Amino acid sequence: MAVASRKEDGMKGKAAKKQTSGGKGPVKKEGGAPSASTVSSLLLHSIIQGFSIPAFVIGTDHKVLFWNSALEKLSNIPAGEIVGTNQQWRAFYAEERPCMADLILNGITERIPKWYAGKYRKSDLLEEAYEATDFFPDLGEDGRWLRFTAAAVRDDGGRLVGALETLEDITEQKVAEINQREIEQRLFYVIEGSPIPTFVVGLDHKVIYWNRALERLSKIPAIEMIGTNGHWRAFYAQERPCMADLLVNETPEIIQEWYRGVAKSKLLDETYEAEGFFPDLGESGRWLRFIAVPIRSSQRVLMGAIETLEDITERKRIEQVVIENEQRLRSVIQGFSIPAFVIGKDHKVLYWNRALEQLSKIPASEVVGTNRHWRAFYAQERPCMADLLVDSALAKVPKWYSGKYRKSDLIEESYEATDFFPALGKSGRWLRFTAAAIRDSHGELVGAVETLEDITEQKTAEDSLKKAARVKK
Repeated sequence: MAVASRKEDGMKGKAAKKQTSGGKGPVKKEGGAPSASTVSSLLLHSIIQGFSIPAFVIGTDHKVLFWNSALEKLSNIPAGEIVGTNQQWRAFYAEERPCMADLILNGITERIPKWYAGKYRKSDLLEEAYEATDFFPDLGEDGRWLRFTAAAVRDDGGRLVGALETLEDITEQKVAEINQREIEQRLFYVIEGSPIPTFVVGLDHKVIYWNRALERLSKIPAIEMIGTNGHWRAFYAQERPCMADLLVNETPEIIQEWYRGVAKSKLLDETYEAEGFFPDLGESGRWLRFIAVPIRSSQRVLMGAIETLEDITERKRIEQVVIENEQRLRSVIQGFSIPAFVIGKDHKVLYWNRALEQLSKIPASEVVGTNRHWRAFYAQERPCMADLLVDSALAKVPKWYSGKYRKSDLIEESYEATDFFPALGKSGRWLRFTAAAIRDSHGELVGAVETLEDITEQKTAEDSLKKAARVKK
């Protein structure tokens, strides 16, 4: 009986060993039929082996019962080396330490934070189950990111019989996430460090970035703006869309309704530019030039929009001063009783006053913007004295005005001359004309002015006196 008993025990041990290691064939009861426990074990084994997700199961003694094919590939450790041992840690760690399944099996879940601090959470779907994400440097050549879940395994009677742990390789996803975060961080530093006020909105119109330059311009800190759709507050007294909002809505066709004078960028597609005065910015309002462009993914999917704002208040002020100065200059020149014209560096007429219109019988509208001012004085095209000064061709003055000119005693870079112009009037006119160079505040030559005094009567009187003197002699 003792021998029979030992043989029976030996047979049970062999059957158990076959079952634990995956079992090449079912263990049969007397009569050849497999036992219920063997069928269940083989069914569980087949299910776990069929998982596309790496998985292993340990018993209450922490020894591995199942180690599926997917985990063999992931860990490069065959099941034959692990099943029946408590060395499952070898697949994931350089030194022996508990896996999450071990902690659940021991019922010491309070120790999970010690091993997985900041990396785990309780499962929302299963009782007695925990999930975690971690990087395993000893997996593969460069390490792998795994999302793993461990759950207690209980029998029909509710008794704890083991633990199951599944492991999902999420390396590609995590690398993409890390790369995305790095790109976003670099973008943040670029935007944050830009001296140009800038903000970015997402598809929900909520602010993602609000840089320091815009904080200073708007007097609104980023902490008040990020995560809200209140960016309009920086520019308008009442809620209305910014240009970035219209691009997020994919309605560029209505931009003109909100921003007069808007123009499509000549450099970038889907980019719009505009200028405007914002009375609610600063103490007395600010002029801004703003550019908005949609943000798209590499697959051209719309993700948001970025808007940059350049404070051009000083430029506008200078432009206004220039306009006012030009208006004053025009008024002064137009008010001259002496005929005068002004040309630019390109020899085109900028001003042609009323007195010169009367003298030349040529209206300003026919001459301004052209280089045909010579028509008023000569039958064929040739330079006027103002043209020679614009070209800094003073050496050529004698060629065109030999014996008729002299350098001004009053003004630098100015010449005077007297000549008869047979094409002027019915029988020609005598003119005394003065040309002077015009320079800007930096000393750069920008044009020349020429004034013309009709001295025909004076010349006629002088000629009469000369004739009378000759007759008297």
